[in-house]
Amino acid sequence: MTDSAGAGGVAPSEDGAGDPSPWQRLVQRRRVRRAAKHAKPRRKAPWWELPLLVVIAVLIAILVKSFVVQPFYIPSESMEKTLAGSPQLGHDRILVNKLIYDFRDPHPGDIVVFHAPNGWDDEAVQKPPSNPLLRVVRGFGQLVGLVPPDGQVLVKRVIAMGGQTVKGDSAGNVYVSKDGPNGHFQKLIEPYVNRVPGDGDHGYAKFGPVTIPKDRLWVMGDHRDDSQDSRFHCGPGAADDANALDSCNPVASTVPVDDVIGKAFVVAWPISHWRTLGTPPTFEDLALGPAFPAGVASAVVLPVFFLRRRRR
Repeated sequence: MTDSAGAGGVAPSEDGAGDPSPWQRLVQRRRVRRAAKHAKPRRKAPWWELPLLVVIAVLIAILVKSFVVQPFYIPSESMEKTLAGSPQLGHDRILVNKLIYDFRDPHPGDIVVFHAPNGWDDEAVQKPPSNPLLRVVRGFGQLVGLVPPDGQVLVKRVIAMGGQTVKGDSAGNVYVSKDGPNGHFQKLIEPYVNRVPGDGDHGYAKFGPVTIPKDRLWVMGDHRDDSQDSRFHCGPGAADDANALDSCNPVASTVPVDDVIGKAFVVAWPISHWRTLGTPPTFEDLALGPAFPAGVASAVVLPVFFLRRRRR
């Protein structure tokens, strides 16, 4: 009988098993690698890794705030009931889209944040503290929208844009014409306006008609009796003059488009106030051009933004 081992063969083990199968050899190699891995000491993260991550996070937040979206704190009641800004209702924090007006001008109905024009000095100007530490703390508060920005920054609703004519009657109704003072005036339906009987000076309800110059905006607060807006800057040199409302200075009373920081699009805080800030239906026929659809804007904004940035 021929030996089953044969020349060059492998003799079976006593229990009848031969060499390990390929699967068994694979399992063995994995066990060896796993044991070697656990035997190596775990590498300790360098001390600078966490501070670096914090710095990168802050830089990203600053870039986003500077060029894309910025939070703002509502300090006053001039936009109630749309935006809260009082001890009774709290102070809303809004998010402002800073890119949208690089592709179109503000439209009637938009809630905009803007640098106050010269002469619009009715509200206290926020100045940075002299203490460097307090300045850093204040800067962080502005970064997250907990502190009003330095300088005089206002938030109002756009009522009319360049080329349009606006007027108001003694009952507080506002009318806008796209065809000049002799054109058809559309009465605005404004359920968002806060009108409190006996609150504020109703002498500013009747104004105009005022034809808005090119690249300028007529803006008003939603709390019409507590908003020092375009109606309050009709006099020559932007001096408050209720007697000048019939012949309102179209430059002193309006805001340059280039002074607009961005469009408010959502109330971010407090959570109980969260909501989006769209355009009321009454303004749909007053926009002179179509707004960018959200999907188109997202595809176009970022590539074009770095090629073109309107000077602020």
